[in-house]
Amino acid sequence: MIDEAAPSLTQDEAPFQRLHPLSIILKSFSMLGQNIVAIIVLHFSLFDQNFNYSLLAATALVAMVVGVTTLIWSRFTYQVTEREIRIKSGLLNRNNRSIPFDRIQDVSLEQKLISRLLGLATVALETGSGGGEDGQLNALARPDAENLRDKIRDYKAGLKADNPPAEDQPVTTDTPPLFAMDNRRIFIAGLFNFSFVLLAILGALAQNLDFLLPDGFFDPRTWIDALPEQETINGLSSAVRIGGALAAILSLVIIGFTTGIIRTFVREYAFRLDRVDSGQPGFRRRRGLFTLTDMVMPIHRVQAAILQTGPVRARFGWYHLKFTSLAGDASGETDHSAAPCARLPEIDPILIECAVRPASPDLPFHSVNPAFWWRRAVIAWLALAVAALGTGYFIHDGLFAIILLAVPATVVLFLNWLHHQYALEDGQLYVRSGWWRRRLTILLVRKVQSVDVSQSPLDHPLDLATVTIGIAGGSTIAPLSIADIPVKTAIALRERLFAWQNQA
Repeated sequence: MIDEAAPSLTQDEAPFQRLHPLSIILKSFSMLGQNIVAIIVLHFSLFDQNFNYSLLAATALVAMVVGVTTLIWSRFTYQVTEREIRIKSGLLNRNNRSIPFDRIQDVSLEQKLISRLLGLATVALETGSGGGEDGQLNALARPDAENLRDKIRDYKAGLKADNPPAEDQPVTTDTPPLFAMDNRRIFIAGLFNFSFVLLAILGALAQNLDFLLPDGFFDPRTWIDALPEQETINGLSSAVRIGGALAAILSLVIIGFTTGIIRTFVREYAFRLDRVDSGQPGFRRRRGLFTLTDMVMPIHRVQAAILQTGPVRARFGWYHLKFTSLAGDASGETDHSAAPCARLPEIDPILIECAVRPASPDLPFHSVNPAFWWRRAVIAWLALAVAALGTGYFIHDGLFAIILLAVPATVVLFLNWLHHQYALEDGQLYVRSGWWRRRLTILLVRKVQSVDVSQSPLDHPLDLATVTIGIAGGSTIAPLSIADIPVKTAIALRERLFAWQNQA
């Protein structure tokens, strides 16, 4: 139990503590869930569907899992001192880890469904070493977890346990949230998160449990032969067959929308974003139906703001606000959702809180060179032509395939070019990209760590270049970049970015 009112303890005075005893149940459930499939497989294979053998194996598995988790719990201890957390763990190979408060960059709380029922929470510590979570206490009583988080945040802000906030500055207030989503708003967000993940999961289960399915389950001819009215179907008109195909497509679309809505409800349920001024000023985000996550993102660690939308979503005025941050949450993502489904008047106050100015309607954006789309289009047409020639059907089916695939791709490339723009104004860089998945990145120039100007072999003849901007916490796979601008313009942009940094 952590008591903020008690005097700070030195390393010699602070006792080592164990996790909550109910964490044994949590860990046991987790391990049993990972091994229950093995029991099912053994029941239908090795045990030849003998329930006595299966029950005996299940009992032995439960006893082994509970025994192992109990041993792990007994050997896991932690110590909270004035300046650090020490964690001792391991059964055979003992590990003694010290995590100074100065090194801890973020503390987040997570509660899965069973943890919420038991009143427990997991504390995840992140030091920014690049390996995700650097320490985890799974699980503590919810009050103890909150006290530990507050103690670390207060230490980072320079507050001591014997110097609490003034009475006229309470740590928690009943002020309204910066942003929140009710069930109607979550439903709207789900409509824009079309997904076939449910079909993928069912397909993966069917593939792994194919021994439970009848022979020929994945062969369409088996289902066609099983139809009692196959002759009647063969006699149907083309219009009826087309109608049936459209009905099947409509069913897939309904499944996609339903899956997107369900996923959004599970992830964003009771979404709430608050401003936190105790300790380090930041944003506190709480969300989740089955797994409740409660994290605080310090404002000073925000590197960039990202506004995502699409042609349909933008038509109705909906946007998704994310922050690129040095912080990492329990899922490991660094682009944190701050407003998953909001309108611009709701987003602007959130941006202002972290000193990010929204893009004004009259902001002069610069377009990139048209080579952005026509070079890619030429490559796409040539690649499809070569593929058609390789099959030997260029005159008939190959030519039709080229037109069918290359024309829509060319249109999308042209639209992507129209939406790839950039602007630099008053210490902020604005970069637009994408047509279907539209993205506006607002980067604080003082956060820029590197600016690279590069040219590919196709850029040299046209005297073009790509500007790649590196920021802490940004994606290394898809970094922020401005493609296909003149080399002189790219070099001038790099100089302006560094000039703004020197002014700041």
